Amino acid sequence: MSAPLLANKGDTAPDFDEISRDQTADQSRDGGHSITELSERNVDTAIKTAFKSGDGGESKKLHTVKISKYASNDQTYEMGKETHKGEIGDFMKSIIFGGLDGIITLFAIVASISGSELPAEVVLVLGFSKLVGDGISMGMGDFLSEKAEIDFVKSELERETWEFENYPQGEVQEMVEIYKEKGIAKDDAETILNTMSKYPKLFVDHMMMQELELNPGQIEDNPKKNGCITFTSFLFFGTIPLLSYLIFYGSDIDKHWDWTFTIAIILTCSTMFGMGAVKGYYNNANFIKSGLFVMLNGSLAAGSAYFIGWGLAEALDADLGELH
Repeated sequence: MSAPLLANKGDTAPDFDEISRDQTADQSRDGGHSITELSERNVDTAIKTAFKSGDGGESKKLHTVKISKYASNDQTYEMGKETHKGEIGDFMKSIIFGGLDGIITLFAIVASISGSELPAEVVLVLGFSKLVGDGISMGMGDFLSEKAEIDFVKSELERETWEFENYPQGEVQEMVEIYKEKGIAKDDAETILNTMSKYPKLFVDHMMMQELELNPGQIEDNPKKNGCITFTSFLFFGTIPLLSYLIFYGSDIDKHWDWTFTIAIILTCSTMFGMGAVKGYYNNANFIKSGLFVMLNGSLAAGSAYFIGWGLAEALDADLGELH
């Protein structure tokens, strides 16, 4: 068994050498790997696996491994902090946001045109026009909205920093009142915050989160990159419903059945399920349920567009087939 972590003020620090010996003896729980081998592998992955299986003891042991590995390193935080899904996770919002909007929007257009029995030329012309125009709009929208939010956070951070520099006691007292509202005793709140106020950047960042509910770390985000990712994602995934029309343009594949539209449905639904599954993975959710939910959402949008196109064509009594 691993040594307990600090629980009370009087507890002593765990003996990492003893823990290592205990864990080496218990190496069979990790497939026969020693503590050294375990430390050199992706410990974060093992920690997440322990969380999913509900194994608190294993999670505790793995965290202790991480602490013992980096305890004597000057870059403890940077090297020992957990990585949650990697760098791609930072841009997952833009990828999913742009991709889903692109594929659902274009799928709806393809479905509505198919329901109206318009020719493939119309699908390609309207589809690619919509793809590029909306892609630019989405990318710019993501860039401008995130830049505006970052600018706001910057202005509030500058104001709070200035106020703390000019009247630190007042800012500490404000935070004491916030802590008291959260159920923390006044004496404890004053002890915590007076200590924290010795480190101005830490205190101001904490104050931003607690008082204004703004994350100062957001300033480090790159709105240009996010905008470009949204634009690229929109174009890439938005092209999928148009692929069958582009590949089979001019062929007689639709002579007996609308295979072009059928293939577009299969490609689009498969892609939407995949995107939903990826989203579920990054959200630590059930990837099958997430995939099915996204696929259902896109199918409802496309189905609505199809029947609206068909219904309007019937209501207007227009022989749209003459446009072939």
